[in-house]
Amino acid sequence: MPRYRTLKENIRILPDSDVELISVPVPEFADGDPADIVHDFHIRLTAYLDLVLNKCYVIPLNTSVVMPPRNFLELIINIKAGTYLPQSYLIHEQMIVTDRIENVDQLGFFISRLCRGKDTFKLQRREFPDGIQKREAAECHKIRHFENNFVVETTICEQ
Repeated sequence: MPRYRTLKENIRILPDSDVELISVPVPEFADGDPADIVHDFHIRLTAYLDLVLNKCYVIPLNTSVVMPPRNFLELIINIKAGTYLPQSYLIHEQMIVTDRIENVDQLGFFISRLCRGKDTFKLQRREFPDGIQKREAAECHKIRHFENNFVVETTICEQ
């Protein structure tokens, strides 16, 4: 019999600013870091603040995974009302840390507020060519979050 696990997070949606603020507490299961996440649709960037490492990571917003604020708000309302059950599958995405960002003020109000005073880095999606994958010894941290009708596990790895 499958065992269901609960993912808890605090979500604040600002539809007029086109922004989603997600706070992921320490997970109750498996490995994963607590994090604060900003999806800013106006400037088309996502920022992850890993609360264990106290580091900020910024990447272009992935609109094929992250639901726009108004749609996400409607989904949350339907889930709370019991008219919709989220999917029980997990999407994996892997990111590589690239360049350091020296000036977070260029990242818009919400992301600069999240990342100010923190070491901040750019992320790049890791692309996997077809075929057998060689395992690399890299330091990686996982953040599980709900930002659509499924859960996303974002793995952030140092090169």
